[in-house]
Amino acid sequence: MPLNVPVILGLPPVDRAFTVHANRQRWSAEQLAAEPDGRAALETAVREGVRKAASTCAYAQLTEPDITVEEPPDGSVTITGRVLCDEKDCHASAQRHHFDATDAIEAKAAADWAAQKELDLAPGEVEVVLRSVRTDFDRRQRRASLTFCLIGVLCMGAGGAMGQYDYTKPEGTSPGTHIDVWFWQNVDSLCNHLAFPAVLAGTLLFMFGVVRIAVHNASAN
Repeated sequence: MPLNVPVILGLPPVDRAFTVHANRQRWSAEQLAAEPDGRAALETAVREGVRKAASTCAYAQLTEPDITVEEPPDGSVTITGRVLCDEKDCHASAQRHHFDATDAIEAKAAADWAAQKELDLAPGEVEVVLRSVRTDFDRRQRRASLTFCLIGVLCMGAGGAMGQYDYTKPEGTSPGTHIDVWFWQNVDSLCNHLAFPAVLAGTLLFMFGVVRIAVHNASAN
């Protein structure tokens, strides 16, 4: 599972942007037994996976990754390799990737590892760092949600304004002989027909935007 995880360590205006090039692999007991030296083969595969995670990054290619080993009771072995990189291009590229549910677990672990490695933060401070991590996908999602809310408010306002519009025909005029009377009466009729649907549509759009924001915030936490 090669990953490139963007992390921001510290708080503005002294924050620093890094990328964690990581690879995590789990081999079952059977896979390990199939190799002459299963643990060494797995570690070699993990180190190669870190290099493949960022094939154009000198840090990933030349730096020996930090290795973490987990050994569950079932006989399998999980090895994770990570390299911390401060190249701006790597950080910009990593921000364009959205992590799915499985990747997000390793992404948070990578950010935790980076915080402790670079800043030696206490456990209570690491959570602040993790909340600072944002991707371009996150920002696009939030902008889209706010756009729904804004359009909803505009629709509600337009519907309310149309509902308030009331044209009164001047005395002694008729739509058949006065084109302006005919025009404004039709405008009045159109506003009466569109006022409620506009308010309803605006309310639904606004609520949809609010729900999107709530779901996004919940998933981020």
